[in-house]
Order: sequence, then C-alpha cells, then structure tokens
Amino acid sequence: MARFSVPPGIQSIDSEIVETSFAVQGRTDGNQPTFTGDPLFDSSYVKTGNLVHFRHYVDMDNINSFGTGQYYMTLPFNAKYSYMFRQGCLHDFDTDRIYHISGEVEAGSNTMLLYTTDVELSSRIYDFPFTSVEPIALSTADEFHISGSYIAED
Repeated sequence: MARFSVPPGIQSIDSEIVETSFAVQGRTDGNQPTFTGDPLFDSSYVKTGNLVHFRHYVDMDNINSFGTGQYYMTLPFNAKYSYMFRQGCLHDFDTDRIYHISGEVEAGSNTMLLYTTDVELSSRIYDFPFTSVEPIALSTADEFHISGSYIAED
C-alpha cells in the first residue's frame, strides 16, 4: 500500500474538523428589531486554513417588532473577496411557503447584506433587500437560515 505525504501548509485528511459556535450580530439599516429576550440566533462555522463554512439559523419566536430596512448579519471573519451566498431560505409557516434568501459580503468586510428574489413581468429574476415586509410580512411563526463558504482574510 502506497503512503502519500501531505504537502506543507495543507491539513491532513485525518485532521479533526471542529464546528465552532459564535455570537452573530443581526440588524437592519433602519429601525432595529426588538426582542423579548436575547435574539434566537444560532450560528457556527468550520475553518480549515483560510477556508470558512458558516451557517446561521434565526428563529423569530421572540421578536416584538421586526424593525425597518434591509437585514444584515455578521460572518465570523472578514472575507478576502466579495461573495454572494445562495444557500438560504425563509420558511413562512403561516402559508407553508419557502422563499429564497441570499447574502452578499464585500471584500474586507464581515457584514453580509441579506436579499430575497422576485420575478419581473419580463420573467427576469432579480435580487432585492430582505426586509420585514419583503418577500412577505414577517411573523413570529417564521424562521430562516443561510449558509455558505468563503476565503477569509489572512
């Protein structure tokens, strides 16, 4: 059986991958949401070298007011490049529908702006800000999650 050595700077396949929880910040660019207690945000990441995979989950059960403006959340590390993450969805349990949620971060930042998607009359799909009333009027029964991978700054 042949043995291969791992080049310097590359983690071995045998190395343990550790998921780490972190305190994400979630806000809007307008009036801020209010909660009956701590926000019900559950976030974690896995980091191998500069490669980061994150996931955010937001339960809206304890929100008193959803605020106004576009929502954003923080990533665990600044992004080296600009990214658009497309692995998110909003669950509207009142209507049993699921809506697309995406996030965009600029190079050098850890602030991810949240977007949703719609279709124009010409059948073109476009992104627009995810707010308390777009793509739906949010309720405490709703929840959303988003995840993605990116290269962190050194």
